[in-house]
Amino acid sequence: MENSEEYTATYLAVLGLGGVVVSLHPQVPASEVSRIIRHVGATGLVVSPSIRQWTAGDFDSTELRFILEEDEMIRRDQSGAVVKGPAGLAQIIYTSGSTGQPKGVMLSHRNLIANTRSILAYLRLSQEDSIMAVLPFVYAYGNSVMLTHLFVGGKIVIENSFVYPNLILDRMVGEKVTGFSGVASTYAILLNQSNLKAYTFPTLRYLTNAGGPMPSELLSRMRSVFSDKRIYLMYGQTEAAARLTYLPPEDLDLKGSSVGRPIPGVSIRIVKEDGEIAGPGEVGEVCASGENIMQGYWEDPQATAKVLDEGWLRTGDMGYLDEEGHLTLVGRNNEMIKSGAYRISPVEIEEILLQHPGVQEVGVVGVEDPILGEVICAVVTLKQNRRPTDQELLAHCARRLAPFKRPKSICLVVELPKSPSGKVLRQGLREISRTALRAAVKEIC
Repeated sequence: MENSEEYTATYLAVLGLGGVVVSLHPQVPASEVSRIIRHVGATGLVVSPSIRQWTAGDFDSTELRFILEEDEMIRRDQSGAVVKGPAGLAQIIYTSGSTGQPKGVMLSHRNLIANTRSILAYLRLSQEDSIMAVLPFVYAYGNSVMLTHLFVGGKIVIENSFVYPNLILDRMVGEKVTGFSGVASTYAILLNQSNLKAYTFPTLRYLTNAGGPMPSELLSRMRSVFSDKRIYLMYGQTEAAARLTYLPPEDLDLKGSSVGRPIPGVSIRIVKEDGEIAGPGEVGEVCASGENIMQGYWEDPQATAKVLDEGWLRTGDMGYLDEEGHLTLVGRNNEMIKSGAYRISPVEIEEILLQHPGVQEVGVVGVEDPILGEVICAVVTLKQNRRPTDQELLAHCARRLAPFKRPKSICLVVELPKSPSGKVLRQGLREISRTALRAAVKEIC
């Protein structure tokens, strides 16, 4: 379902009945929805009436007992056993993993409550607050926005379309919202594609950014437009029920390149390659512990064991702590692509492209973009007997991937850049893709 009153009511109803919420984005193809239904052993599917790309027949291979669409209940005669999850399990949020297959992050009631209380503490939210909700509730960031305001009895103003950003701004003023949450691309759209400077927001108190770093230039422009508002930079992961650190507005001038200090209830440490705890300024993997850290990945003990180590979450991000405990990120030790509000596995897209009979090898990377943070680009070698064009391959992806997972460009090359050992070099893929994107821009101009 998309963000709506019905989504929130359904979410709370499932939890109230002792069930587990598994939320999926409306753009996810029926084949992926069906796979996840089977993966978790779901007993019911609630579908927004606005979703037209699915039919009840798409889920005949599942053990669903009912499908609810608006006021129509489709009951199904299924006898599959109910799958039991860990004690206290409240929600499973699917996030792409390094294997290419999305992983189900298991969040307990305790995880969600701990994360919610911590955010309430540093944002100082109360029942007088209201939020302009543009982030999908089905993902961890949007989920935390929803839960924090429900928790304090605040107001949630929902707007699903960002095609007309001035409409968002009009509603912010009209509804007298006190807060706004977005990713870097959200703010880039407001700055570049709206009449933002013509607006005043007398009730707006704060803005938050997470889901990927905010470029310094973008942050500077945001601070000039919202000079009298509090801007919070934050960092987290789905595996942490959303949040790990935050940078208070008063620290922006001194620590603007940092993602701040741990939120209440969370501890952060940096672990070097040799397993030793890093000192101030030493780079290593960011690890976190706290009551908000997930229970694990659904039915994936091996992946769980790789990231959960005696109560500590190995984030896969590289960074360092300064003398005062502020965290600075320097990169990722995996190849996840952060495009807009989404975290996307390149392997998942590579697997789709390899299904085309004309594709021999493929490498997918994220390339810097001023609006989305990163755009998805693919570099492909073709089989000798089949010579599809880049447009044919883009159409192939469009039929099999949600819009936010589709490559922006596909470069056809003789061979992929590789190391002497045969490993595909991601940096080489990025250089090829950057060159192709620059050439495309020049051609348009």
